[in-house]
Amino acid sequence: MVYFLASASRRQCFAIPFALIAGLATPMVLLSAPRAIANDFESCTSSLVGAGIDSASAAGACGKALHPDDLSSCTLDVTRSADVEAGQALVACQSDRRPKELAICVGNIHRGLAVDDSTAVLNNCRRSTLPMRFADCVVGVASAATLSAADSMAQCSAAGYRPEDVAPTFIFSR
Repeated sequence: MVYFLASASRRQCFAIPFALIAGLATPMVLLSAPRAIANDFESCTSSLVGAGIDSASAAGACGKALHPDDLSSCTLDVTRSADVEAGQALVACQSDRRPKELAICVGNIHRGLAVDDSTAVLNNCRRSTLPMRFADCVVGVASAATLSAADSMAQCSAAGYRPEDVAPTFIFSR
């Protein structure tokens, strides 16, 4: 029995330094995280200012964003691929819940089709719940049916029947 107690105390002696090191290292890790997140906000703001957006609007947009890098990359990608002002692109990227997919949607439509109105493409991609699927639909329908980009966007966004002018007691069933 004496040997058992001595071995248990040795194990406890080794656990104490590890607990102290872990206790001292944890605050350092937790304090370094806000600095890493703050750099995302800084890079977002500087890239938006570099794109031509005034500093107050850029700071407000990046400050409100959950993922500021996604917001700035969306804005820059949209302005590069479409003939849209940076302010318009920023508003669209701010109001979309999937800003990366919004930029991909605008870029895919512009690469796949000859587009006359880039603002309409941006607005249709922003309104879509699945922007990448919407872009695939627009490009696919336009190329297969030889439609214009505007007609193709109208066909792809009008998919489905929405009941209108129904009584308030109407219960929609499938």
